[in-house]
Amino acid sequence: MADVRIKYTETVDEITEETRIEVTGLEYGADTLANQLLEKLREGKVRPEAGELFIEGEEGKELVVPPQQNNAIPGICNFRMVVSEGISPEDFKTAVEEGNVDELISPYDEIDIPLDTGGSVTVVCAYSNPNTARFVFKDCWDEAAMNDEATNKGGYYKSKGRAHVLVDILPHIAQEWRAIFKPRKMVEEIDGERIEYADLMWLLSATDVFGPSEEGYWKDLDDSFQLPIFKRERDRVKECGDEGTYPYWLRSVRAAGGNYSCYVNTDGGANDDNANWSYGFAPGFDI
Repeated sequence: MADVRIKYTETVDEITEETRIEVTGLEYGADTLANQLLEKLREGKVRPEAGELFIEGEEGKELVVPPQQNNAIPGICNFRMVVSEGISPEDFKTAVEEGNVDELISPYDEIDIPLDTGGSVTVVCAYSNPNTARFVFKDCWDEAAMNDEATNKGGYYKSKGRAHVLVDILPHIAQEWRAIFKPRKMVEEIDGERIEYADLMWLLSATDVFGPSEEGYWKDLDDSFQLPIFKRERDRVKECGDEGTYPYWLRSVRAAGGNYSCYVNTDGGANDDNANWSYGFAPGFDI
């Protein structure tokens, strides 16, 4: 199945913004398909929106491109996101000051953020409004346990998983990017006590991914709401290095079980397991 990425890459002569389309996942015809899409994009007949690709039909209708295993137009591919390059921390600072963050970045947009190792990590915009944007790692950074023992006592606040995010992952993000991260206020009830704290980087809550649990499997007390990019199960799936598709931890604890923490399964569904199991870590942050 083909994946299409539309990249807004650079500004030529400080006037013309160059657009590049990449197609992967096809054994042949990728370059031809990319050129066809680029031509239609320039004609104004292609537009990405909310993780889908729309192509103008014969009578002016807009057709959603479904995931198919051919390179016809329409019905060409699995279009999942727009990849945005060339957005700097300064651009975000200006957008926050001017109140137009959602004009700079939209759900499903991706940014490659530099690391202190010389590499980069790809993050996906999960939500944006005029004043802020929320990002999630596209795939897992690594795998680790939520706790040394099979217990969720102490919640996320006192978990080994939280320390892993703040000590082992966050410091590798380039300083100029960390400087614009906005602390997210979180609230938990631990042993009957209300705990409030704020972190620059955190694991997603079950509500972030699946929405509130009507059955009460998780009871998140913070400002969680289901992020737009997680409406479909296939968009919740992540990979972890050479392991391929991999389950990843959430910060929510299983409300009715003292050993369990919630995680996202390899099929994009909700699950929970002993907190000492090793699953993927795909944290998020706000700007």
